Amino acid sequence: MIFWAVLLIAGALYVCGDFLEMDMNLLVMSKTHYYLQMLIILLTLAIVPLALRLFKFKAVESALRAQPAHAMLKWGTLRLAMLGSMLILNTLLYYIYGFEPAYGYLAVMIMLTMPFVFPTMSRCKAETAPDINQQTDSEEA
Repeated sequence: MIFWAVLLIAGALYVCGDFLEMDMNLLVMSKTHYYLQMLIILLTLAIVPLALRLFKFKAVESALRAQPAHAMLKWGTLRLAMLGSMLILNTLLYYIYGFEPAYGYLAVMIMLTMPFVFPTMSRCKAETAPDINQQTDSEEA
């Protein structure tokens, strides 16, 4: 539900900005734009790998093994919320700052990432399964 809601909101912003040509230059201040842009770029570049690797953290992985359904709902929702909020923010800033390409590229990067974190139980099992290399190393020892 969250996956599709985020894409719907981003699509609505796209329709309003491109097709309806709504003026969204409400918050433009040239002095703060550079700092905001650097902050959003760094934040996006930190959140995308974090969301992709979230299920590899020990606390999350142990929760997924103990209670798969409950943990998948919790951590899958968090994962989608992290990416979805950045997608909506970058799309909105793209139109607010007059088609600033950096925000557009970041939004496209997040949209390309989102299918890889779509929460399914089979993906959960695949992402939390022990690596084959770790098994062979422990078997050799």
